[in-house]
Amino acid sequence: MQQATVTNLYCWDTVYSADSVEWCPIDSNKDILVCGTYQVEPSDQEGLQQNYRRLGRLYLFKVDISGLNLLEKHDLPAVLDLKWCHVTVSDKILLAVANALGEVLIYELSETDYDGDGSRCSNMLKFVTKKSIHCKEFDTGETLVLSMDWCTARKSMINEGETTNEALLVVSDSRGRITVLTVTRTEIVTKHTWKAHEFEAWIAAFDYWSTNIIYSGGDDSKLHVFDLRVGTSASVQSSKAHNAGVTSLHCNAATENWLVSGSYDENLLSWDTRSLKSPIMTTFLGGGVWRLKWDPRYWRYLLAACMSNGFQVVGCPDQSELPSIVTEYQEHKSLAYGADWCHLPVEESQCLLKLGQNPQPKDAVLIATCSFYDHKMDISYIYNFPS
Repeated sequence: MQQATVTNLYCWDTVYSADSVEWCPIDSNKDILVCGTYQVEPSDQEGLQQNYRRLGRLYLFKVDISGLNLLEKHDLPAVLDLKWCHVTVSDKILLAVANALGEVLIYELSETDYDGDGSRCSNMLKFVTKKSIHCKEFDTGETLVLSMDWCTARKSMINEGETTNEALLVVSDSRGRITVLTVTRTEIVTKHTWKAHEFEAWIAAFDYWSTNIIYSGGDDSKLHVFDLRVGTSASVQSSKAHNAGVTSLHCNAATENWLVSGSYDENLLSWDTRSLKSPIMTTFLGGGVWRLKWDPRYWRYLLAACMSNGFQVVGCPDQSELPSIVTEYQEHKSLAYGADWCHLPVEESQCLLKLGQNPQPKDAVLIATCSFYDHKMDISYIYNFPS
């Protein structure tokens, strides 16, 4: 397959180790992105069960013709995952943040207010509410929220600009549990919670075509399917096709019954979700596949964060064709953890690029990537996708 080209535009030192990055999917804010960080530092506080603290920062950026601009930063407990809701909730743009205290935090992206002298006087990211999934009755020690997924991806495709009064958010945690939350403009309510995996539940994801269906992957190497309509006491399907912990899952919102999974075993598996007896395809990516993201334009390319093997872009024309690597990005020198596609239309992305080419490629899209120990976030563009 023809190779695409990936070129770096901007680099940012996140100071703390960077592990998650997400572009806003909502119209008029698709040039906004957030990056989360995770830093373990010794603690000098007495009475702590551990002699360390998990620290984090949440960065809010905007990309425009002037470059990459830091809008805000918030000091938080260590951030493990970030997810924007794909549609507005009561006309508000919501961001969910998973932290190392076992909490899910909801922020609202708001319009900026200014003083008379033109300086900004209010945060663009306003804290709304939070919910702890740590069970004080049963949990001893710490609980980390490891991953999250909103149920709304397909809804945003069907009717862009749609709003809803509430949305579901699924989270996984270090106790092996899966929790489904109902999120409104002002509160979070626990709808379901259950033990899904023997060890860490690294990843949880909705089936965007039937949001009663939830997929989960854990350190026990298992991929489970749960159907909320029949209860969560047992999975309705399971697979142990991966040979190590299942770390990434993403449902395709454009093609029904299509799921991809990634694992510490360094393989990308493609599934027809009607049967998990065996995967449709297996593609070796190397390095341990921490995150997989379908592109929001065609839903035919995957952006893969491959830990010790950088970032790969994988072409997946359809379920019957073997996926192939169309380009890679190896500018990070540490664990590749966070990756996401920008949702801007190609025409608007084009205005932000400093390509220095004539004519400029007409299919360029922006991506964001981040890596751990080198505490680095990059903004890059990919162009010349295979036709």
